[in-house]
Amino acid sequence: MIARRSLTFRLVRGLVSAIAVIYVLIIAALWYWQAAFIFKPSPVVDVTPADLGVTFTKVALPIDGSQLAGWWVPADNPQTATLLYLHGNANNVGANAREVVRFHHAGLNVFIFDYRGYGESTGGPPREKLVYEDADRAWTYLVSDRHISSATIAIYGHSLGAAVAVDLARKHPEAGALVVEGALTSIADLADEMRVGSLLPVRLILTERFDAISKIGSVHIPTLILEGDADRPLMARRLYDSARDPKQMALIPGGGHEDSAEVNPKVYFGALDSFLSQYRLKVARQPD
Repeated sequence: MIARRSLTFRLVRGLVSAIAVIYVLIIAALWYWQAAFIFKPSPVVDVTPADLGVTFTKVALPIDGSQLAGWWVPADNPQTATLLYLHGNANNVGANAREVVRFHHAGLNVFIFDYRGYGESTGGPPREKLVYEDADRAWTYLVSDRHISSATIAIYGHSLGAAVAVDLARKHPEAGALVVEGALTSIADLADEMRVGSLLPVRLILTERFDAISKIGSVHIPTLILEGDADRPLMARRLYDSARDPKQMALIPGGGHEDSAEVNPKVYFGALDSFLSQYRLKVARQPD
């Protein structure tokens, strides 16, 4: 009987030890490869504004021995506001071409670029620190190279790019406005929403944090949060509540994470036009 109990104890202890080792290995893998889980770049740019009937200029920006590739898409009225477009974690500028064209048709100059490691941009692999540097390089291009007035630039970020936009906006209080869509409060909050945080100590091991909610209170420019009501409205509301005045939030009926402007252009561009007009960053016209 004693021998049988001893064997059972050893088996249970071995099983518990194996589970503990596997758990530690999972945590170590998550810590080591977290950037690969977050950033999903693609090297192939398969759509450009020209494919959609809009004239644009390719732009190459040197940065620390690498190069950022971007598109300058001028409005019909070059004196209008300029949208500095910071895209999300996946694919590249090509996946955002239709959104860029919508903003162009809404009467805005648009500058969009790929972070290092995305599309035709060299360098990388992408990291949070590098993405912030890339965004600041794009800002410098608009202000110093194109001599665009800071007050006429609206910093726009979608999804992960929303956190990048918040970081850039707090560094440049001279900008005209901040526009956030598909809001991300932080990677830790996203992990909690996906219920990963309840199983793993995500907040302890994160090095790529994109902690927009702790930064947006330091943004001192007018802020607009656009959010599809089928996306993450609670996360968007938390970001809105943490932002300083002046601020606005518009829920887009029927909008998801990627398609609010397509699904409901009247509400989407109505909110954007009203906001930018209020702060003298007038959108010339709404798309059909």
